[in-house]
Amino acid sequence: MPEKRDYYETLGLKKSASAEEVKQAYKELAKKHHPDLNKEQGAEEKFKEILEAYQVLSDPEKKTNYDQYGHSFEGFQGYQRQGDFNTGGFDFDFENIFSNIGGSSEFGFGDIFGEMFGQEQRRNKKTRGSNIRVELTLSFEEAAFGTEKEITLERIENCNACKGTGAKDAELAKCSQCQGTGRIRQAHRTPFGIFATETTCPKCRGIGRIAKNICKECRGEGKVLARKTIKIKIPAGIDSGNHLRVEKKGNEGTTGTGDLYIIIFVEKHKLFKRDGTDIFTEIPISFSEAALGTKINVPTLEGEVTLNIPAGTQTGTIFRLREKGIKKLEEKGFGDEFVKTIIETPKELNKKQKELFEELMQEEKAKQKRKSFFEKISGK
Repeated sequence: MPEKRDYYETLGLKKSASAEEVKQAYKELAKKHHPDLNKEQGAEEKFKEILEAYQVLSDPEKKTNYDQYGHSFEGFQGYQRQGDFNTGGFDFDFENIFSNIGGSSEFGFGDIFGEMFGQEQRRNKKTRGSNIRVELTLSFEEAAFGTEKEITLERIENCNACKGTGAKDAELAKCSQCQGTGRIRQAHRTPFGIFATETTCPKCRGIGRIAKNICKECRGEGKVLARKTIKIKIPAGIDSGNHLRVEKKGNEGTTGTGDLYIIIFVEKHKLFKRDGTDIFTEIPISFSEAALGTKINVPTLEGEVTLNIPAGTQTGTIFRLREKGIKKLEEKGFGDEFVKTIIETPKELNKKQKELFEELMQEEKAKQKRKSFFEKISGK
């Protein structure tokens, strides 16, 4: 068996590399050598080496053992390879290495893809399939009113050809080494007596049965990577940071299927800002409109409505339009829309406008009010 390459050398790093440097090196090399993107001979093996190195160097405990003992640390009690098909729970990586590869960021299989190429699996430990994470961006209106979206993803499924057994025509035979128990029991005589140990059968990997003939479709793994397109209903009122859970649309495991989690991101709007179920906007009005009062049309999510501006409105005045905001998620009712008035000061005036403002200025009492204000301050 050829000697394993140094993990740091595999990732092109020094032994003093930080956790962030390890992650960055893994992302770059994994994209370069991923078998779906690199069809050159040896790319698959190179990808597996990169994945194995990352799994060790990204784990503080394994990294410490590796730094001290080298590759022999794998024999220590408690060491397990990571990244198998059967990692249960909500265990996806929010910084998936495929985030910049067309479409692949949605599939959530970066750390488990190596298993498709024969990495050691803990198949004796029957677990539910892992979850998949998908990021979905919606427009402001789609989030407000709800919509239906098609999502294409890749998920690990049981091989149809062998029904997930890994054997051609699903023909399995009892393992001759463990006699179908999946465990090997050995007795050792020591100066302190006879000690019995029990380990997973290396021949059948704890299953108790082995394939008479390996399935060519999945190469004996019992799992394949399949591309699926599913329709998802997006409820009205959803917001950035919310997630939708779709049961049993994750990866298939030995005893069950994981879930699909859809993480929502909502785009900004040109007119509205959102705060929960309320929305905010600003509307410009003129001096004359503010002074005399008027009716103006203002935008809402469902079209324009008429807003009454009372005489003497000041800049910054906020008007409330009840239930013109966002629908409350999974509740009845809507939020409100708040309209802030901004009085625009004209920058250029024609002759007639200038004369009118000069005449108005003579009539205004603001100067006298300012004079009285300063007299109060000075005590005169």
